[in-house]
Amino acid sequence: MIERVLQVPLWIRLWHAMTALLFLVLTVTGVVLHFAGPGLTPIDYTLATKLHDVSGIALAILYGIHLILVFGSGYWRHYIPAHQGLWSRAKAQIIFYSIGLGRDEPRATTSPGESRFNALQQLTYLIVVFGLVPLLIVTGLLYLYYPAYVPDEVLGLAGLWPVALAHYALGILGTAYLIIHIYMATVGPNVRSSLQLMTIGRAEPAQKR
Repeated sequence: MIERVLQVPLWIRLWHAMTALLFLVLTVTGVVLHFAGPGLTPIDYTLATKLHDVSGIALAILYGIHLILVFGSGYWRHYIPAHQGLWSRAKAQIIFYSIGLGRDEPRATTSPGESRFNALQQLTYLIVVFGLVPLLIVTGLLYLYYPAYVPDEVLGLAGLWPVALAHYALGILGTAYLIIHIYMATVGPNVRSSLQLMTIGRAEPAQKR
């Protein structure tokens, strides 16, 4: 019997679940704010605005706590890929996820060392966790609370339009990532192990995704 060791600490699992929930609320309310017409909204427009603002602030606070814990605990090392053979390992993962997974082929080699992520995951998480999410938070807070920090006018239009456009584009990218992330966690022969990792934090090392 293979001993299952703790791979994902409780605080990471809580952050993961709460962030996913907040992002889901932000996505739904964002769609309402941008696209829904009068009488066609699943929730009241005013309520959607309040939920979007509160969820965005909660996400910012949660992300700040996450950064403190990530760097304070040393967990950030899991996000840093080994340079040697990085692109070949990332390419192998892309081929596996796009072709091999459907054919039930053996998993490509994961990252060397003690990281629980493969090379493609590490590159993706670096971009999303340390790039997309903070930019989404910053643009949201600028638009909501700090419009005085942006120019009054840009290219003949109100100075807030680049901030709003960037926030909108980042929101679309974040939503796309969330959908892909959920999909990848629910396909393949190791769905149960993936769910175990993010609920109880333990799974057989060979079943890491």
